[in-house]
Amino acid sequence: MKGVVNKGIEQLVIGKFGPEAWQEVKRRAGCEEPFFATSEDYPDEITLALVKAVSEVSGLSEETVQIEFGKFWVSNTGKDSYPTFYSLAGSSAREFLLNMDRVHEQATRNIPGAQPPRFEYEELPDGKLLMHYHSKRGLCTVFRGLIMGVGCLFGQELQVRSIACVHKGDPHCTIEVTFP
Repeated sequence: MKGVVNKGIEQLVIGKFGPEAWQEVKRRAGCEEPFFATSEDYPDEITLALVKAVSEVSGLSEETVQIEFGKFWVSNTGKDSYPTFYSLAGSSAREFLLNMDRVHEQATRNIPGAQPPRFEYEELPDGKLLMHYHSKRGLCTVFRGLIMGVGCLFGQELQVRSIACVHKGDPHCTIEVTFP
């Protein structure tokens, strides 16, 4: 996982719970990294251990931590780390979401070993959007939070519902997005 993800977890924890909580999260996760270099690769296990430790320290469920992280990341870490890609992604929540696959491809094109998620889309006649999420990491709960964060970025409360999930035996995750 890219360091920018772990850096986002750090920023979320420090912002919501303080620097002492972040030190406790790192201790519980067995993370000895003094800092996360945003473009460096870190084992996925570190990220998952950090999420588990945030849950323990905050008292929030791991699902809630993942959703809150996704929401936070879009408006904070991602926006600060990738301003050029954000400017290319679109001027509405729908346009931004429909460009996520292209943006991930562009952002990781020159990063050796990058394994970004891939997305396919279905626009439904009732205005809803189905997003098919393909990733070896199976971070579909974070993905749901990211979609909600995109809505917040554009001042919209998007309704997000899981239709299919790899954790329930489906071949990939499918999220239904309803726009206001």
